[in-house]
Amino acid sequence: MTMQHFNMLMVILLLLGFPFHPIVAQLSTAAPPNLWEVSNMYNGAYGILPVLQNSSSSYITSFGFYTIDGHSFTLSVVFSALVSQGAETPVIWSANPDNPVSQDAILNFTREGHLLLHDGDGTVIWSTATKSKSVAGMGLDVSGNLVLFDQNNSPVWQSFDHPTDTLVLGQSLCRGKSLRAKPSSTKWPGARVYFSAELDGLQYSFKPAAYTQLFQASPTSTYISTCYAFANGSFGFPDTIFSLPSARSQLWVPRFMRLESDGHLRLYEMGQMELLMVLDVLSIAMNFCDYPLACGDYGVCSNAQCSCPSLSYFRFQNERHPGDGCIPLRSISCHHAHNHRLIPLDNVSYFSHSTFVSLATPGSENVCKQSCLIDCSCKAVLYQSYGPGSDSGYCMLLSEQNLILFSGNISNPIPAFIKIQDKRSEQRRIIIAVGSTIAGFSLTSILVCAVVWKKCKKDEEQLFDGIPGIPKRFPYGQLKVATSDFSVKLGGGGFGSVFKGKIGKETIAVKRLEGVEQGMEEFLAEVMTIGRTHHFNLVRLVGFCAEKSHRLLVYEYLSNGSLDKWIFHTSPVFTLSWKTRRNIIIAIARSLSYLHEECKEKIAHLDIKPQNILLDDKFNAKLSDFGLSKMINRDQSKVMTRMRGTRGYLAPEWLGSKITEKADIYSFGIVMMEIICGRENLDESQPEESIHLISLLQEKARSGQLFDLVDSGSNDMKLHMEEVMETMKLAMWSLQVDSSRRPLMSTVVKVLEGVMSLEATPDCTFVASFASSNTDVVGSGSSYVPSESHLSAPR
Repeated sequence: MTMQHFNMLMVILLLLGFPFHPIVAQLSTAAPPNLWEVSNMYNGAYGILPVLQNSSSSYITSFGFYTIDGHSFTLSVVFSALVSQGAETPVIWSANPDNPVSQDAILNFTREGHLLLHDGDGTVIWSTATKSKSVAGMGLDVSGNLVLFDQNNSPVWQSFDHPTDTLVLGQSLCRGKSLRAKPSSTKWPGARVYFSAELDGLQYSFKPAAYTQLFQASPTSTYISTCYAFANGSFGFPDTIFSLPSARSQLWVPRFMRLESDGHLRLYEMGQMELLMVLDVLSIAMNFCDYPLACGDYGVCSNAQCSCPSLSYFRFQNERHPGDGCIPLRSISCHHAHNHRLIPLDNVSYFSHSTFVSLATPGSENVCKQSCLIDCSCKAVLYQSYGPGSDSGYCMLLSEQNLILFSGNISNPIPAFIKIQDKRSEQRRIIIAVGSTIAGFSLTSILVCAVVWKKCKKDEEQLFDGIPGIPKRFPYGQLKVATSDFSVKLGGGGFGSVFKGKIGKETIAVKRLEGVEQGMEEFLAEVMTIGRTHHFNLVRLVGFCAEKSHRLLVYEYLSNGSLDKWIFHTSPVFTLSWKTRRNIIIAIARSLSYLHEECKEKIAHLDIKPQNILLDDKFNAKLSDFGLSKMINRDQSKVMTRMRGTRGYLAPEWLGSKITEKADIYSFGIVMMEIICGRENLDESQPEESIHLISLLQEKARSGQLFDLVDSGSNDMKLHMEEVMETMKLAMWSLQVDSSRRPLMSTVVKVLEGVMSLEATPDCTFVASFASSNTDVVGSGSSYVPSESHLSAPR
């Protein structure tokens, strides 16, 4: 909107009877060059540190640094009462609402007319992008519009064109712009609700659900507008979409509409002593349950009332405020997924049935439910079959970002199932197992089992004598001495502990398996697999011990430990350079190419993760831990096996337990992303919408914002951004949900070495809410997922 359009609007509003104070036309100004430092302005008080101020007879409009805690600051425009200091100070616009700055921040109005906000470390947080646009000055009018103007006093940039969550009287909402509700700590971690201008009206939307409501002046209106003005008595001018109460005072007082964290658009008027809520604008046309956030997390909305899914498993977060949502009586733990259970919910829906169908994906009910049980972020399942007798239907997994349910008089309810943490099932299994053991054993059977067990142990020890090409076998006593009675522990995990030792002049790492149910199988796999492979990028197995109950593996010692401690920022004084990260990626790609394509039998590692990638003193990477590996004959297209691996690194095809070596390629893609981004795939310390890195990658890839994911703690990576982006695209190829579309590891190596290039952009689907129809899927008969192994110390 140009200054001429703004003045024309003022005239129209005056004709409509709105009493503007004459000072609206005045500006408080500043000229470039100029600079404001927060540290020089802050005096310990909370509120606004003004850069510019303007006033009417009763109110002050200020532009400057706003703080409520004295530690973080936003560059904002605020209203405040001139007479009373007790009234609320509403923020009507912010340059950096989602990225506050510190006390060391600087606002720089450059000689070229560029307004820049720098944080204390020099990072540019926000700018007007007006460099070389002949900016002569900056001004603030009493209505709250911050304007950069040229020599002719024409606006070059103005804050009214860039609304955040608020519209001020006299401001327009134009097409391509939207109000965005600020997040609430009791509801959602990030913006979810938007209010935008469209050609055919004003649109309310809830992004995770693709839920929208369109408001028009009349259903038959053919009027097309690109801007909708907030005028006295109406919103939507020159047409009227919402009728509003007229101002009560004949003097100019600030009026504004704010889209708030609960999804309501409220009209406010500044009073002398308090901020007055005049009208809940959208409630003219929307019912209580039409607001997606009406009942909060896990809440079910019905007839303007909030309830919890089941009082046996949930309770209100705040009994006095049911709209704050519900919480499970037992927290859902991703580390105890075997105790997850789905309970049915009757007579519910997800917005409209058409919204559900548009967002759901086809699949079977069994696979749909199983997908939710193994996906930590999934909180509920909606599933509706195609028709009577059909074994396929619409499946939709709900996370906390889109966990919205409605109940009551629903014309087309959708069967729903909500996840709970069920401790009783575990207790029942223990009781049954113990009871059966006590009842079933007699003295005779115990004696027989003792004889059989002794014979089995002897057979196990003799088994290793028949394996050709296995490494050296050590007596237990020798390893006990070599490790000083296992006194220097390097790390520990799901299958045992690792100790440092020395045999002759060689430093070794000894892994001792301890009380693992599947220990013998993993031990055999390790000895038979890595003991007969020889590659620079595979950890060398020096030998092993299989003596009585003792199971130990002896590896070469790698002084820099495992990769996770170097890429997940546990060491603040040192970060890996891009060259080192890329060399690590190439090394692991070569090791997997060797296992998959150069051995007599294909070897699937099945537990690729940073904890199993070890680094020597020169940061050469070597793949370790073959306890879960599987040999695959070259004439086999797929192999059937129980689910194995680590949460956060499993390929989608594990849902059906039929896998190929390409499950490794998916896990490798995840590790590539972790190396590039400097964070774990599943990081519950992140905001809710960012916990799952690969889901975030999918979102950023589709919106063209891949740069946002690159490790911000490494300046070196920014210097090699083109190469980083190419490597990220290669990771995206490796993360294809359809395993047949993933490249061979030998192809990955050639691309990384520059022998081949990527010819096309990969499909941006990396996360399957359930197994796709073109993948062989059977219901997984096993819920066994090995516990995570964090062997991060040197080994």
